[in-house]
Amino acid sequence: MPNYDEKTGIHFGVISPNSICQETLQDLCFGSNSSDPYWENMIQEIKDIVSEMIEGTAYTISDDAKNQIIDVLTDDLSNGYENPDGQMDYETSEYTLHISGDNFGIFVIKSPYYTFTKQCSPCAPGAGDLDNPILLDTIEQKIPNFYNVFSQDNHVKAYCLPKEFFDSEYSKIPYRYYRVDNDKEEITPIIEVK
Repeated sequence: MPNYDEKTGIHFGVISPNSICQETLQDLCFGSNSSDPYWENMIQEIKDIVSEMIEGTAYTISDDAKNQIIDVLTDDLSNGYENPDGQMDYETSEYTLHISGDNFGIFVIKSPYYTFTKQCSPCAPGAGDLDNPILLDTIEQKIPNFYNVFSQDNHVKAYCLPKEFFDSEYSKIPYRYYRVDNDKEEITPIIEVK
């Protein structure tokens, strides 16, 4: 899978879980919009196996009975289930995020915002490193020209998270960001350059 959106050409952004607000991270992992990809795959596999098994018999079994069988198996498997490495997915109408299980990072796969960053390498080749943004005092008004100049220098346009994902007391937003739909700058944070 390439680390960019083939439709828009914008690269996926990757940011450390430690860079965002920790309460927000908890919501990303355990909130109503999060899901465990291992659990979801396991449930789908159970549904497929039960459906195959029922279709392979000469008996007619109602959908209600089939669902009861799936529920019994699911309940039995849920006792003591633990996500093996902590991977989680988070999805809303605006965002699609993947939290890697090795605490490597949060992949921003879809967002209404983007920024300019250096590329991740070699852990997520081609993705934009949101913890390593391009730190410039000003960015030209014409974003496409800016992008063309820096795309040759291992820099990419990458989906990013807005200020709501950060906590001003503990985690400061490390980059400037722009709307995908109109290229307008949303925020220009004060960035301390070391």
